[in-house]
Amino acid sequence: MKNDNLLDQFFLADQSVAQDLVLAGEVNKKDTVLEIGAGKGFLTKFLTEKAKKVIAIEIDSDYKKDLQAISGNLQIIIGNALEIMKLKNKNLYFNKIIGSLPSSIVEPLIKILFKLAFESAVFLVPLKFAYKMTAKEPYLIYFETKILKKIDKKKFHPSPKTNWALVVIKKKNEADEQKNLETFLKRYCFEHPKAKKNNALCEGLIRYYKKSGKKLTKNQARALIKTKNPPFSV
Repeated sequence: MKNDNLLDQFFLADQSVAQDLVLAGEVNKKDTVLEIGAGKGFLTKFLTEKAKKVIAIEIDSDYKKDLQAISGNLQIIIGNALEIMKLKNKNLYFNKIIGSLPSSIVEPLIKILFKLAFESAVFLVPLKFAYKMTAKEPYLIYFETKILKKIDKKKFHPSPKTNWALVVIKKKNEADEQKNLETFLKRYCFEHPKAKKNNALCEGLIRYYKKSGKKLTKNQARALIKTKNPPFSV
């Protein structure tokens, strides 16, 4: 059977849910909003009415004309959102992110958000993944995630296989989080996936002590890691 949804697109088809996204994002005329997966502009229209500016990213060039028909302070980018956000284009300024996401990009997109600066993000994501974000690391290390409501799969066209959720994501204060040794080490290990665990812990300890104005040698760090009750657990 032919797959008619090659881009994994489930378009939001419920006006009230679109309005809920805008309300959850507390969008106002001071905000520049990055919309991911704009499609034909169903959500974009609501965003342009509330935001100072909307940057709409859509991978499918077939929808460019639909987006161009929307009035307001709108910048349209046709391309892969994951690749665009990885580039960290200095000209691409935004403080909020909103989108009804294709399910295939949800997890890789959230991983990109670990390294981006933003005030808040409001997404529609598969319900199972939403639960994961509220209960498991590394999401708990970086974000405060709240599930505002469950979204019935019938609110999309075509309908996905499972129900979705409207989530609000806010980044934890990095300066505050890095004061905690355990959190600092967990972040360091996650951000250096190619390093062996003990090596990452060792280097992380040295850097933590350095930030605190103290010196720790590699041998001292290794000794701390080997203790039965080190002051951390990763």
